[in-house]
Amino acid sequence: MSILKSEDSKKWINALVAMVAVLAGFISIRFVETMGEWFDLEAKVGSFLAMSQGIGVAAGILTFVAIYKSKKATTYLNDVYGELIKVIWPDKDSVVKATIGIIIGVSIVSGIFVLVDYLVQRVLNLIY
Repeated sequence: MSILKSEDSKKWINALVAMVAVLAGFISIRFVETMGEWFDLEAKVGSFLAMSQGIGVAAGILTFVAIYKSKKATTYLNDVYGELIKVIWPDKDSVVKATIGIIIGVSIVSGIFVLVDYLVQRVLNLIY
């Protein structure tokens, strides 16, 4: 059963691009604030906080527009979404069974490692 539907592609792609734009804006704000701390720009530039937030908002908007204006990026995102539609997600029961199997397998292998480590330690204690 696929979680994604083909008719929802525009909504999901818009949400992804918006998240990328917000992330770019946040990174820009943090970068400008860090530069402000390093070079003491807060004392030298009036309304430095407003300026750094304005730069972040501008970077976010420019990122959003740049992704949407790029035909290559929109085609790529549509192709990625088209491939995600084809994914068949496992049901809850099979995920739980696989998880329990993995936990049991890892426990057995780690028990073997502990046993081998204990035996090697005992042998080395007898030798030295």
